[in-house]
This record gives sequence, C-alpha cells and structure tokens, in this order.
Amino acid sequence: MPSTKNLTRIEELVDLDAALAAALEAAGEACAILVQGQNQLTEGMVKTKSPGDVTTIIDRRAEDAIRNLLQARFPEFAFTGEEGGTSGHSRCRWIVDPLDGTMNYVHGFPFYAVSLALTVDDEVVMGVVADPLRGETFWALVGRGAFLDGNPITVSNVGSMENALVGTVFPPPSWSGRDAYLKRFCTVASHAAGVRRSGAAALDLAYVAAGRLDAFFVESLKAWDIAAGMLLVTEAGGQVADIFTAKPPLHTNRLAASNAHLLPPLLELLRQED
Repeated sequence: MPSTKNLTRIEELVDLDAALAAALEAAGEACAILVQGQNQLTEGMVKTKSPGDVTTIIDRRAEDAIRNLLQARFPEFAFTGEEGGTSGHSRCRWIVDPLDGTMNYVHGFPFYAVSLALTVDDEVVMGVVADPLRGETFWALVGRGAFLDGNPITVSNVGSMENALVGTVFPPPSWSGRDAYLKRFCTVASHAAGVRRSGAAALDLAYVAAGRLDAFFVESLKAWDIAAGMLLVTEAGGQVADIFTAKPPLHTNRLAASNAHLLPPLLELLRQED
C-alpha cells in the first residue's frame, strides 16, 4: 500500500479516475480492432521481428487507436508503445502493449490481451488488461484495489508449491539466457502442482490477481508486457519481485508474482544453482 504522501503526490499530477476512464475506453476500442482484424488477417499482414517474435498490421492499428485517444485526453503525458516506441517527456507515462500474445493471435489460439499502464515517476499507478475474446476487463488503481468487470478480485490463498498452479512465458529461441531459464522451469515444474505456458504475460498476471493462477514468473519480456499486470497483482493482495535482485521488476523485466505465501519458495526455486 503506498503511503499517504505518495498518493497525494500522484493525485496532484494526475486525475486517476479520469485516466482510468480513458484507459478503459481505449482498451475497448483496441479490443474491437483486434476481434475484427483477426477475421481479416492474411499471411502478408504478419511480420517476423526475430525468431519466435512476430507483429501484425493489426497490432499497429490497435496501438494507434489507443495512442490517439490517450494523447487527446492527456496531451502532456509521455507514451511508450511496443509498436510505435516512445514519445514525449513527462513524469506521467502511458506504457502500452496493444496485443500481448501476438503469436497466439496469428495462430487463432484464444489467449491474448490489450495491456495499458500509467506510471508516475516510474511507479505504476493504473493498469488495465482487457481480454477481447472473453469480454473480461481487469483493472487496478494504486491504493484502491484490483477489479474484474467492476468486482473486487484477490490473489489465491494457496500456501505450498505442491498445490500451486504456476504460469510462465518461454523466452524466444534467440534469447541468450534460454538454456538457463529452461533449467529453472524444470525445477519449478518438479515442485508445483502444474505449470501453464499460455503465451500472454499480461493475461497471466491478471489471472494471478484473480486467483486463477497461484504464481507466475518470467525472465525475457519488456515493461509493456508486465506493467499493468504487476499492479493488478499487488492491488489484489499479492506480491511481485525481481527474480535475482532487489531492483524493481519494471526496470529489469524479470518478474516473479504470487501471493505472500508462495513468493519466498518460488524465488528459492528460481534462484537455485546447479
């Protein structure tokens, strides 16, 4: 829970209710673009960034719609999007992934989401994760809790790894730390009740916040993949940490997330040496 002083500082810089309303509207527009675009998707609209990492014209359409709406409402805020990069300089910054789970999207695998976060002085203060296919929208405001379609959500109360369902995201084939990650994956898998690799970190983190997953870890993603989901987890009563250091996960892009019972044993497993 942020201190009263920090909340006052944040609220002096941004109207959180107005920011949330704009983010929810932008996410809704992006979801509509993704659903419509999937029916129009052709091979020529898909581009490979690197092995295991693709983008589509639809990603860019969704991000442009989000950017246009948010910059019209908050022209003074900076903006960082996965597709269009960074623009502006401000203590307040939108961090946006218009389509988290693009590989799923192009294959018709029904697990992807729109992720929007707002940071103030590099602290995430608002997060929205919207699932276009299930019509579910998760959101959180700093100090006010986490919600699914307006109803409060909380992390699970599972107390041991042997009973935990854990989510993760495999790194792409070209990632230099892939082999070391796979060893840690096997370590966790040998202790957990189950491990799921669904391919959309933002939605995985939303599921941790809602108690559908008990824990989650990742080592190879970017700020736009995890920013909104991190806030959902902490506002739902959970905890997040960098896997190896005390640095903020938003800066390292390595993340473990779970309820308070599971985070210590999860980190212990991930930090085991050969």
